[in-house]
Amino acid sequence: MNYLAVLLIGMAMFLIGQTVQAFSISALIGFLSNRFKLRRRVREEAHWWGGSIVLSITLFFLLVSSLVQVGLWALVFVLIGQFEQYDQAFYHSAVNFATLGYGDIVMAEPWRLLGAMEAISGILMLGLSTATLSSVFLQLFKLRHR
Repeated sequence: MNYLAVLLIGMAMFLIGQTVQAFSISALIGFLSNRFKLRRRVREEAHWWGGSIVLSITLFFLLVSSLVQVGLWALVFVLIGQFEQYDQAFYHSAVNFATLGYGDIVMAEPWRLLGAMEAISGILMLGLSTATLSSVFLQLFKLRHR
């Protein structure tokens, strides 16, 4: 397998992950604004409970999005023959996605490049998750202090 093919697989996975992240954030925004009527509900509930629920829902959506992406990368690792068992591939994928870099499991050359590409994808998607959480928090803060 040449590096160009590995790069193409990695880029395709990045696009898939980006789509999962965008869908999750869009679903989150739709869920919060349509189901909970965020602005009205937070204004009506002056106590901290309403904001806690909104932040918990946000964190849950973002966690699920990350785990779906980790799972998709793990599936690719199994399909390319780097892992026989999905649970090992999932663990390796989670370490890559979170940029932990334990190094206890290493893929064969040239597949190692996919690990680095997943780490780049993970750091970008986790950064976007942080920005989303910050945005929701800021909106809650603004609503509460009007």
